[in-house]
Amino acid sequence: MRHHFLIAVPLVSMILLVPACAPRSAGLEARKEAATRFQRTTSLVSFDQAKQAFEAGELDKARKEVENAIARSNREARYWSLLGRIEQESKRLDKALVAFEKAIECDPTLAEAYYYRGIVYQRWNESDKAIADYLKASELDPERISNLLAAAELMITARKLEDARTLLLSKLAYFEHNSAMHELLGDIALMSGDAKAAAISYERATMIDPEAPLLSEKLIAALFDAGEYQKCLDSARRQREHAASAQTSGKRFIPARDTLRQEGRSLSMLGRVSEARIVFSDTVREYPEDVDAWRDLAGAALDLGDLSRAQSAAERLVALSTDDASGYTLRGLIAEAKSEFPEAVRWHRLACDRAPKSPDTLVGLALALRQMGKNEECAKVLREALAIDPKSELAQRALAIVNEK
Repeated sequence: MRHHFLIAVPLVSMILLVPACAPRSAGLEARKEAATRFQRTTSLVSFDQAKQAFEAGELDKARKEVENAIARSNREARYWSLLGRIEQESKRLDKALVAFEKAIECDPTLAEAYYYRGIVYQRWNESDKAIADYLKASELDPERISNLLAAAELMITARKLEDARTLLLSKLAYFEHNSAMHELLGDIALMSGDAKAAAISYERATMIDPEAPLLSEKLIAALFDAGEYQKCLDSARRQREHAASAQTSGKRFIPARDTLRQEGRSLSMLGRVSEARIVFSDTVREYPEDVDAWRDLAGAALDLGDLSRAQSAAERLVALSTDDASGYTLRGLIAEAKSEFPEAVRWHRLACDRAPKSPDTLVGLALALRQMGKNEECAKVLREALAIDPKSELAQRALAIVNEK
């Protein structure tokens, strides 16, 4: 019995010792998980350093750090997306595209990867692919309005106006207080030829963001095109007041030339030509090379009978734009107002030389010829004008007057 006991003790010891010395599967898994956690932790450190370098514009350093992060953990979609953005900023769009596609493969729900891939496609003029990616990004991250706006803006650029309008209206209730939504709807309306609807959208946008000067300029232009001259004038003058306030506080802010132009033209359309002339004078002082401003000033001065000012403005217009027929026509009208009819005909002929297919220019010549008593030649020129545009009301009225005589 004692003999059996002596044999059993070593056997039991061996049984107990073998499991203790052999590697357990649970221990292997734990060590593996610990290694994975360590790799992930160190990869996150590299990723954070890469983000900081990217935001600081240190692209080479950012690329190196994010590649280190990917080497330790290559299934993190955010790492690939950041690499794509770095390559995008480095103008290596092929590499950027590969990185964004890898990010999408790792995580098909990562909205930013679709958004930035859309930018790559947009730069390659692949509008349909870009729009699809922007829409996907918007679907995955509906809170981020930049995804939606990018899709709408590209639709507008691609002249898919109804698609863009439908998209924006479907989200307008959610983003009602975003000025860019209303501004884009205004752009669509204006491009569709509906200046009144455009003005309404721009007005809503300016109520949300009254400090956006470009938006105010769009509103002013749309109001003028819609025939809302008093509203246009009021808006333009608010811009002028803003400019004066900015200058008082030491800032230099000059209203855009279009704002000044629409203010002056609105005054003209409202019959306040004297005030309009003052605005046009301000415009040419601020923008002495602006052809349109000199044309407006010459016309206003002529309407007021200020022939000296009208003549100098028209001659400045001719000097700035020698191929623009309107300067020569204005100069001819001024000569007529001064009863210098041969001179008037000379200027009108110069205008016709520059715009031989313009019915209005030909009518100007015809009426000057009539002032000289050259009725036959006048009628001939008017018939030429009607041959170019049979619907020209100006030419029809002028010919009717000539035929009555």
